[in-house]
Amino acid sequence: ADEFQRIFGHLKIGQTPTEKHNRYFIMRWDFSMIESQGDTNAIRQSLHNHINGCVQSFITCYRERLPQKIDVNPNDALLSFRSALDAVNQTPHKLYLFIDEYDNFANEVLA
Repeated sequence: ADEFQRIFGHLKIGQTPTEKHNRYFIMRWDFSMIESQGDTNAIRQSLHNHINGCVQSFITCYRERLPQKIDVNPNDALLSFRSALDAVNQTPHKLYLFIDEYDNFANEVLA
């Protein structure tokens, strides 16, 4: 709620919020942070490390609102993400996943 006010308070949506106000958990992935150099295994591990870091940030932010523990798997970030989704699904909220620079990562790998 505090973050909503800080970000949107000066805008019309902040002054007259809709019924969907504070109904979503937010997770952000920024693929520009992924090391795209090295062999396939190194790139894969960099991707897993980044997503796991994002899942860990999500846990830190929403720990009190989630009814179950999220397991972070250091070798498989998709399992970590699935664990986060399972926890979110135990709440009345939905998850908004923001993926930034997804094309930058692909372009770097293909270059």
